[in-house]
Amino acid sequence: MTRLSKSFDALLRAFAVLAAAIFGATAVAITLNVILRNTAGTTIFGLLDVVEYGLLAATFLAAPWVLAQSAHVAVDLVTAALPTAVARPLARVTALVGFGVSAVFLWYAVEAAMTSAARGSMIRTALVVPEWWALSAAPLGFALICIEFLRQAADPPAGARTGGL
Repeated sequence: MTRLSKSFDALLRAFAVLAAAIFGATAVAITLNVILRNTAGTTIFGLLDVVEYGLLAATFLAAPWVLAQSAHVAVDLVTAALPTAVARPLARVTALVGFGVSAVFLWYAVEAAMTSAARGSMIRTALVVPEWWALSAAPLGFALICIEFLRQAADPPAGARTGGL
């Protein structure tokens, strides 16, 4: 494994740990909010907004790591029955298709975030935040997913028969 590949894996792990921390903090905060509401008649101001943004960010932060671990849902009824000589090239093709689809999503995610920033769009709920803050998680996640699909196209994971799709 090259130094660049190890660094990329470390980045994916760091984002996965951050996502796990966000999910954990969300669970604790919601529990605390329920306790406060039932015992003190109050709630944590803006918690719903923070939870929504956190879930969005955590999903896009964790997705590239999930892909790299082949820990996602895969429908491989046909490809699992194929011999390795056929399955590995097919895994490369499906990884390239995954890259293409993710690249399209990346393009539109970047466009949406940049348009929002240029317009100065704000989200006005309990908290008022620039809209591009919420939109910025998607381009980051899709960029990392694109890189991971290219890695899988170059070298499909051992035992992976679908290349991530």
